[in-house]
Amino acid sequence: MEEWHGYEKIKRIRDNEKDQTELAFREAVADFEQRAEQLYDLLKQKEDIEQAYKQSLSQSVPIETLRSYHQYLDFLTPSIITLQQQVNQARTKMQSLQERVAEDYIEVKKIDKLIEKKKVAFHQMEKRKEAFVMDEISLRQFMHR
Repeated sequence: MEEWHGYEKIKRIRDNEKDQTELAFREAVADFEQRAEQLYDLLKQKEDIEQAYKQSLSQSVPIETLRSYHQYLDFLTPSIITLQQQVNQARTKMQSLQERVAEDYIEVKKIDKLIEKKKVAFHQMEKRKEAFVMDEISLRQFMHR
């Protein structure tokens, strides 16, 4: 019997696991990119407000304008810190899933190699059996002459 069929089933299971991990990785990448873009936008806003605040200091602007800039900066800072933590968590998750995808890929390749070796061994065994049968037939024909 062809003994690699059991390995084929294992390979299908591993392939499904690899596909699920790849899907989770793509979702983690999308999540990371979304959070990173949000962080970028907040940092850009903060930079723009700081620039406007500095320009306001050199010009004569009402104190309320300066206060509003300062309040907005105070409002942005905790949001930026929180978002930085979320970006770091998303990055860690993404990297972890990337490692799992690589490990799953290696596992599938190992099983592929094993199946290939089993097939080669099976075909060699079949050739040996066939050669043995042919030798038997030749020997019988020779003996009957």
